Amino acid sequence: MTSSLEGASTASFTSLVSPRMPDLRRYAASLTRDPVDAEDLLQETLMRAYCKFHLWQPGTNLMAWMVVMMRRIFLSKFVGPAKRASSQFQIEDCEIAVPVNQEQRVEIARVQASWPRLSHDHREVLEVVAVGGASYDEAASTLGVPVGTIRSRLGRARQSLRQLSGVH
Repeated sequence: MTSSLEGASTASFTSLVSPRMPDLRRYAASLTRDPVDAEDLLQETLMRAYCKFHLWQPGTNLMAWMVVMMRRIFLSKFVGPAKRASSQFQIEDCEIAVPVNQEQRVEIARVQASWPRLSHDHREVLEVVAVGGASYDEAASTLGVPVGTIRSRLGRARQSLRQLSGVH
Protein backbone atom coordinates (compact mmCIF):
# COMPACT_ATOMS: atom_id res chain seq x y z
CA MET A 1 0.00 0.00 0.00
CA THR A 2 2.82 2.41 0.89
CA SER A 3 4.68 1.88 -2.39
CA SER A 4 1.56 2.69 -4.43
CA LEU A 5 1.13 5.92 -2.44
CA GLU A 6 4.79 6.78 -2.96
CA GLY A 7 4.45 6.07 -6.68
CA ALA A 8 1.39 8.33 -6.89
CA SER A 9 3.25 11.04 -4.98
CA THR A 10 6.26 10.78 -7.31
CA ALA A 11 4.05 10.92 -10.40
CA SER A 12 2.12 13.85 -8.98
CA PHE A 13 5.31 15.72 -8.08
CA THR A 14 6.83 15.12 -11.52
CA SER A 15 3.68 16.15 -13.39
CA LEU A 16 3.33 19.35 -11.35
CA VAL A 17 6.99 20.40 -11.33
CA SER A 18 8.10 19.47 -14.86
CA PRO A 19 6.28 22.35 -16.59
CA ARG A 20 7.88 24.80 -14.16
CA MET A 21 11.47 23.60 -14.70
CA PRO A 22 12.45 26.28 -17.27
CA ASP A 23 11.24 29.05 -14.95
CA LEU A 24 13.02 27.50 -11.95
CA ARG A 25 16.22 27.12 -13.99
CA ARG A 26 16.07 30.80 -15.04
CA TYR A 27 15.48 31.90 -11.47
CA ALA A 28 18.43 29.84 -10.24
CA ALA A 29 20.62 31.40 -12.94
CA SER A 30 19.50 34.89 -11.96
CA LEU A 31 20.40 34.21 -8.34
CA THR A 32 23.80 32.59 -8.83
CA ARG A 33 24.97 34.19 -12.09
CA ASP A 34 26.93 31.00 -12.73
CA PRO A 35 25.59 28.09 -14.81
CA VAL A 36 27.19 25.36 -12.68
CA ASP A 37 26.04 26.88 -9.40
CA ALA A 38 22.59 27.46 -10.89
CA GLU A 39 22.27 23.79 -11.84
CA ASP A 40 23.42 22.74 -8.36
CA LEU A 41 20.90 25.11 -6.79
CA LEU A 42 18.11 23.79 -9.01
CA GLN A 43 18.96 20.16 -8.19
CA GLU A 44 19.08 20.83 -4.47
CA THR A 45 15.77 22.70 -4.64
CA LEU A 46 14.13 19.84 -6.53
CA MET A 47 15.47 17.30 -4.07
CA ARG A 48 14.27 19.31 -1.08
CA ALA A 49 10.88 20.00 -2.69
CA TYR A 50 10.43 16.31 -3.42
CA CYS A 51 11.28 15.36 0.16
CA LYS A 52 8.93 18.03 1.52
CA PHE A 53 6.21 17.56 -1.11
CA HIS A 54 3.84 16.17 1.52
CA LEU A 55 3.91 19.65 3.16
CA TRP A 56 2.74 21.46 0.02
CA GLN A 57 -0.95 22.33 0.12
CA PRO A 58 -2.76 21.48 -3.15
CA GLY A 59 -4.53 24.53 -4.47
CA THR A 60 -1.73 26.88 -3.36
CA ASN A 61 0.92 28.29 -5.68
CA LEU A 62 3.50 25.53 -6.19
CA MET A 63 5.87 27.85 -8.07
CA ALA A 64 5.88 30.37 -5.21
CA TRP A 65 6.52 27.55 -2.72
CA MET A 66 9.52 26.33 -4.73
CA VAL A 67 10.86 29.85 -5.35
CA VAL A 68 10.85 30.55 -1.61
CA MET A 69 12.59 27.23 -1.04
CA MET A 70 15.20 28.00 -3.73
CA ARG A 71 15.82 31.46 -2.33
CA ARG A 72 16.39 30.06 1.17
CA ILE A 73 18.80 27.42 -0.15
CA PHE A 74 20.61 30.09 -2.15
CA LEU A 75 20.96 32.34 0.89
CA SER A 76 22.25 29.53 3.08
CA LYS A 77 24.65 28.04 0.52
CA PHE A 78 25.81 30.97 -1.57
CA VAL A 79 25.36 34.05 0.60
CA GLY A 80 26.14 32.60 4.02
CA PRO A 81 28.99 33.94 6.15
CA ALA A 82 31.60 31.61 4.62
CA LYS A 83 30.65 32.57 1.07
CA ARG A 84 30.57 36.30 1.90
CA ALA A 85 34.03 36.12 3.42
CA SER A 86 35.52 34.36 0.41
CA SER A 87 33.84 36.67 -2.07
CA GLN A 88 34.86 39.89 -0.32
CA PHE A 89 38.50 39.21 0.53
CA GLN A 90 41.49 37.77 -1.23
CA ILE A 91 42.66 34.62 0.54
CA GLU A 92 45.98 36.31 1.31
CA ASP A 93 44.18 39.15 3.08
CA CYS A 94 42.46 37.14 5.77
CA GLU A 95 43.01 34.38 8.24
CA ILE A 96 40.71 31.40 7.93
CA ALA A 97 40.01 29.29 10.97
CA VAL A 98 39.94 25.64 10.03
CA PRO A 99 38.82 22.98 12.50
CA VAL A 100 41.75 20.95 13.76
CA ASN A 101 41.68 17.21 13.12
CA GLN A 102 42.92 14.62 15.60
CA GLU A 103 46.39 14.21 14.06
CA GLN A 104 46.92 17.95 14.19
CA ARG A 105 45.87 18.01 17.84
CA VAL A 106 48.53 15.42 18.64
CA GLU A 107 51.17 17.39 16.72
CA ILE A 108 50.20 20.60 18.51
CA ALA A 109 50.48 18.84 21.87
CA ARG A 110 53.96 17.56 20.92
CA VAL A 111 55.09 21.05 19.92
CA GLN A 112 53.69 22.50 23.15
CA ALA A 113 55.50 19.87 25.21
CA SER A 114 58.77 20.54 23.34
CA TRP A 115 58.55 24.36 23.53
CA PRO A 116 60.05 24.74 27.04
CA ARG A 117 63.03 22.56 26.05
CA LEU A 118 64.12 25.04 23.35
CA SER A 119 66.89 27.48 24.20
CA HIS A 120 65.87 31.01 25.19
CA ASP A 121 67.21 32.45 21.89
CA HIS A 122 65.27 29.89 19.84
CA ARG A 123 62.01 30.49 21.71
CA GLU A 124 62.49 34.23 21.40
CA VAL A 125 63.05 34.26 17.63
CA LEU A 126 60.16 31.81 17.05
CA GLU A 127 57.83 33.94 19.17
CA VAL A 128 58.72 37.13 17.30
CA VAL A 129 58.78 35.78 13.73
CA ALA A 130 56.72 32.56 13.55
CA VAL A 131 54.11 33.38 16.18
CA GLY A 132 54.11 37.19 16.10
CA GLY A 133 54.40 37.48 12.32
CA ALA A 134 57.24 40.02 12.36
CA SER A 135 59.45 40.37 9.30
CA TYR A 136 63.13 39.50 9.61
CA ASP A 137 63.99 43.21 9.67
CA GLU A 138 61.44 43.90 12.41
CA ALA A 139 62.68 40.92 14.42
CA ALA A 140 66.29 42.07 14.05
CA SER A 141 65.32 45.51 15.32
CA THR A 142 63.24 44.12 18.18
CA LEU A 143 65.90 41.64 19.33
CA GLY A 144 68.86 43.94 18.64
CA VAL A 145 70.72 41.52 16.36
CA PRO A 146 71.61 41.54 12.64
CA VAL A 147 69.10 40.18 10.09
CA GLY A 148 71.48 37.32 9.23
CA THR A 149 71.47 36.25 12.85
CA ILE A 150 67.65 36.19 12.82
CA ARG A 151 67.65 33.98 9.74
CA SER A 152 70.17 31.51 11.11
CA ARG A 153 68.56 31.39 14.58
CA LEU A 154 65.15 30.89 13.04
CA GLY A 155 66.40 28.03 10.87
CA ARG A 156 68.12 26.37 13.83
CA ALA A 157 65.10 26.99 16.09
CA ARG A 158 62.72 25.37 13.62
CA GLN A 159 65.05 22.40 13.16
CA SER A 160 65.45 22.01 16.92
CA LEU A 161 61.66 22.14 17.44
CA ARG A 162 61.16 19.50 14.73
CA GLN A 163 63.70 17.20 16.38
CA LEU A 164 62.34 17.68 19.90
CA SER A 165 58.69 17.26 18.93
CA GLY A 166 58.99 14.71 16.13
CA VAL A 167 56.65 16.86 14.02
CA HIS A 168 57.91 17.49 10.49
